[in-house]
Amino acid sequence: MFELRTKTPFWREPLFHFLILGGLVFAADAFFASARKEQIIVDQSTIDYLVARQENIELRDIAPSEVEDLIATHVEDEILYREAYKRGLNEGDSRMRRNMILKMRGLLVAELDTPTEQQLKDFFQDSTERYTSEEQFQVDHVFFREEASIPDGLLEQLDQGADFRSVSERYTPTFGRSSVQATRSELVEIFGREAGLSVVNAKPDAWMGPFSSSNGIHFVRRTGLIPPQLSKFEDVEPYLLMDWQSEEARKLIEVELETVRDDYDVLVGRE
Repeated sequence: MFELRTKTPFWREPLFHFLILGGLVFAADAFFASARKEQIIVDQSTIDYLVARQENIELRDIAPSEVEDLIATHVEDEILYREAYKRGLNEGDSRMRRNMILKMRGLLVAELDTPTEQQLKDFFQDSTERYTSEEQFQVDHVFFREEASIPDGLLEQLDQGADFRSVSERYTPTFGRSSVQATRSELVEIFGREAGLSVVNAKPDAWMGPFSSSNGIHFVRRTGLIPPQLSKFEDVEPYLLMDWQSEEARKLIEVELETVRDDYDVLVGRE
């Protein structure tokens, strides 16, 4: 005679218990591993700062697609900074953060071989944007240290052809010159953001002002624009080796970063 046996429910099977227990262990391990990671928080105020800084440098609005690149660079620098700190590269460094990042980049770069001339030519052809000069603005400039020194009706006088060179006070950042040639970022350094933006956006030969900067009061007139120009290979050849090495080093740094990136949780918060 055969004994009739009822089928055991699957939730009572030892294999089922083993799978459940294994899943719990795996989940707990993942949870605590995440908790062990260092957090890098990129909040909205940080994003706003990164965007504002870049816009001040380039005198233009930063596109949404470019914001991601700014965040990625910031996160990369933060990882390098923390890794440098772990390796004690902060010792004896008064300009700690920036220098530690530079030290860490240098530490991660392996010795590079010397490229062939053909490699340098290929690098030049692939990097024409790097060797294309920025557009430059030609600007006439009148400067006063104090608002009280500005003659009445000066803007109208300038528009009517007054000798702006004889009116202007000496301005040290331009070495006393009343006419300068400058890139967008240089315009901000020389005249301040407001005047720089006005020069970039204005039509030629119209006097504008007054604009205030940390140096004083400015009246400016854009007189010309020199478009971007691609340098010849022969002219930049002395710099190509250093640029090639820098680019190759960048690739090595990316590889090294990937080995430590999983040790960090990056939290990007936008409002």
